[in-house]
Amino acid sequence: MKLTGTILAAAVVAFLLLPADAEASSFAKVGTVGAQFLQIGVGARGVGMGGAFIATANDPSAAYWNPGALVKVTGTQVQFSGTQLYADILYGNGIVTHEQAGVGTFAFQFGLLSSGDMDVTTVEDPDGTGETFTCSDMVAGLTFSRMLTDRFSAGLTVKYVRETWDDVSAGGVAVDLGTLYDTGFKTLRIGMTIQHFGPELTPDGEFTTYFSGDDSLQVYDSYSMPMTFKLGMAMDVLQTANHHITVEVDGVHPPDNLEQVNLGAEYWFNNMFALRGGYRVNTDEEGLAAGAGFRIPMSGTTLSLDYAYQDFNRLEMVHRASLGVAF
Repeated sequence: MKLTGTILAAAVVAFLLLPADAEASSFAKVGTVGAQFLQIGVGARGVGMGGAFIATANDPSAAYWNPGALVKVTGTQVQFSGTQLYADILYGNGIVTHEQAGVGTFAFQFGLLSSGDMDVTTVEDPDGTGETFTCSDMVAGLTFSRMLTDRFSAGLTVKYVRETWDDVSAGGVAVDLGTLYDTGFKTLRIGMTIQHFGPELTPDGEFTTYFSGDDSLQVYDSYSMPMTFKLGMAMDVLQTANHHITVEVDGVHPPDNLEQVNLGAEYWFNNMFALRGGYRVNTDEEGLAAGAGFRIPMSGTTLSLDYAYQDFNRLEMVHRASLGVAF
């Protein structure tokens, strides 16, 4: 327990120092990393709470938000999520979890993103050639999580990431690390994650440049994945027979922007109906989020239906829906 406390204290101190470094840089490194689809939240619950979810997650989406929290997902559960983004972009996810007594909790997750058809343009035909192409992304990963002490759990996700633009693609392996600590002070929990940590991705093939004067073939440059550090605290501020309210605040250190803060809350009535709300601070477009959900017991299983809405300011509003089954 002493070692666990030391690790968490060091993580908190390191995170508190990050904003000072960001301010010293005086600018946000927007556009310096790729595989941006990995930063799209999975599951309507976490998104409905404004992304403040790493210390609250107790459904299959914990495999995305915080592998260390996956131990809170009991039995065998399945969850499917769909996201309708702006510009006709669609993103779908599926997660299967299984709790193995005495060992830990396992999960398999996958995600697919499609841009829809886009016009092919060339130097000769800047308005389009009449042909179309698509961009697509995919991720598939395995997660394992277990309790290390009676209050501290940790988890690891190993995943394969691939991006494809027409006939060009890049792929590689990344890992997520997560921890969850029950402080013992009322219901205060502290979660910490490092997401999308891995080597640079290098697109295959060659391309022709028209700006060097010799129309020569060039190879693509490598680019980094969006490694993100998050630290969150959650507490159940109301617990009665019929009412349950959880609040959470997360600090986020992205690799390509300034530090952000996610605020979220979730209210459950009779453990069957939920209302959620959240707000993301210091983002370019994202802000307010809201959602609702239902849990429906059905002869040995529980069916979950969740919806979330996100306001993207000058972009179109984004809708998410999740369907889950717990056995």
